[in-house]
Parts: sequence; C-alpha cells; structure tokens
Amino acid sequence: MANYQNSMLRWALKEARRGRTGVFSRWMQEVVPFNRPHRLKILQLSGGSCTVELPKRRRNLNHLGTMHACAMATAAEYASGLCLLSAFGMEDVRLIMSHMEVSYTRRAQTSCTAQAVCSAEDTEALRRLLQKEGRAPLTLTSVVCDAEGQEVARAEIQWHLKGLGATKR
Repeated sequence: MANYQNSMLRWALKEARRGRTGVFSRWMQEVVPFNRPHRLKILQLSGGSCTVELPKRRRNLNHLGTMHACAMATAAEYASGLCLLSAFGMEDVRLIMSHMEVSYTRRAQTSCTAQAVCSAEDTEALRRLLQKEGRAPLTLTSVVCDAEGQEVARAEIQWHLKGLGATKR
C-alpha cells in the first residue's frame, strides 16, 4: 500500500508541475495533517518556485478578525518546503527545517498567498553539495502577501537537506 501511495504522490507532484495542482494539494493535506485545518491550496508549483493560498476562514483568523500570525508562518513554511521538494524531488532528498524567523509588516485582513523561490543557480549549487557531502544547508525566503498584493509577512526559513542515498555521518 505504501508503494502505491508513494507512486500516486509522485504522479500528483508531476501533474502539479504541469499546472494541475488540485490533486497534489489534496494529497498534501493527507501527508501533512497538521496543515489540513488551514486548507492551504497550492496555486503554482514549478522546479524553482511555489505559491500557496491561505484562505480567509475562521480557523485562520485571530481574535481581531485578521489573519493569524501562525497561519501565515505555516503558509510560508509550506511554500518553502514544497518549492524545495519540487526542485529536488521527493525520492532524492529529505528536508528538515531547523529555524524560522518571521517579520510581520502589516495586518492581513484578506486571504493571503505565500511564495518561495529557489533560483536555478542555488538549486544546482545545492545538488553539487548534496552529491559531495550528502547534506546541504539552505536559507529560503517566503513572502506572504494579502489579496491586494501587499506584503504582510516575510519568513526566512533555514533548511537542512539530506540526500536519501547518502551515508549517515
């Protein structure tokens, strides 16, 4: 059963890279159940970037009726991690988030989008380091914007990537 699920998840990732993100969004709600209540939706996923939507709904709001800071941080981390998984593939690398720092620039009163981008140059440098060392550190930025396109938060997320074929060190 696990092999079937893994092959379906790989297929869904491939479809998401082609612009059909619905099935992959749904699968990721099952794979990462912590994110399910937020109803994060993958809007765009390519080899070097990811954009997710954080809808305005009661579970994502704080006591003031604006987007909760932790919901925005979750969306930022999710976009960042998916960006890396899309660039490297789920079979080749394991991601561990080691640190996240979020700066909130304004209140978000609407739904939000979080976007993370990893340049082709950074991806290639990380691939070389993974091949040589079996692991690589990376800090990736996610920007969270409201429905009007105004930046409401910026997250710096430190990741440790480990090649799955690498020996333990």
